[in-house]
Amino acid sequence: MIRELSGTRPLPVILKPVPDELLSSWITRHADFYGVSPLTMLRHAIPAATSLRRTDTNLGPSAAVHIARLFRSQSSTILAMTTSGFPKSAARLAAPRAIQCCIACNEQNRSQGAASAVQRSWIEGWRITCPVCRQRQQETTEGASALASTSSPFKDLWVDAVHGERLIDQSLRGAAFVGWVSPIDIVRLLLVRRCPKPFHHQASIRHSTILGAVVPGFDELVAEQRLPRPTIARPILPIGLRMALLAGISIIYQAGPALISELKRQTLGAHYARFAAIDAGISASRNSQPLQVN
Repeated sequence: MIRELSGTRPLPVILKPVPDELLSSWITRHADFYGVSPLTMLRHAIPAATSLRRTDTNLGPSAAVHIARLFRSQSSTILAMTTSGFPKSAARLAAPRAIQCCIACNEQNRSQGAASAVQRSWIEGWRITCPVCRQRQQETTEGASALASTSSPFKDLWVDAVHGERLIDQSLRGAAFVGWVSPIDIVRLLLVRRCPKPFHHQASIRHSTILGAVVPGFDELVAEQRLPRPTIARPILPIGLRMALLAGISIIYQAGPALISELKRQTLGAHYARFAAIDAGISASRNSQPLQVN
């Protein structure tokens, strides 16, 4: 059934967003309700819009005002349904589509008539838990793990991993971040290539990472399972490996600057230069404003 839409005036019927719903998901559910395409629905707010995906990742304040008017909401609420506020250094941590989901929330949404709803945390490539109910996230077909076993070999690092997840979440949510370093910068450091000393890996490893020095066994597992080596340009990992990355963030955060200096000595050439550049940025940021330490 096609329900009547008129110009850019507020919609006559507004569907309640589910907790943590992604903006494109909310727009798409309204499009289904009114019998139009998602892009047509978006164009009732922004006539020149060409991409629904961009509303999730690159929505400006002015566009948010227009969308808020259509859906009888607040622009701040609309922006909070996106990843548009993420710094450029964290942009690659947002996947282009859902790579995980929370089974409990999915069932709750279904029971409330919102079976197609997609939560924002389902595209957030650093998450291992759901921000709504705190249950563990499960990988979807798009983000299916290539690990031979569904049980993470880093499950003993769960507490550190959850702490690392919380550090990233706080830094990206606009909350006043308390600490000596941005967790996003730690992610970049952990994915720099290193020269292992001594070289004693059982598996053939073409490229080792700083993360492998912080979380023993990470590089060996990636090599043994023939998984793609994680890089700064490709930081989203399967959840089983993501636990190691998040734990590494927590370990460095708690150890302090001395550990970064020690790790820098495990890099060579261009990788040393990259590590040093990130480290210099951390130092400059730390010296430019007083930060409290947890």
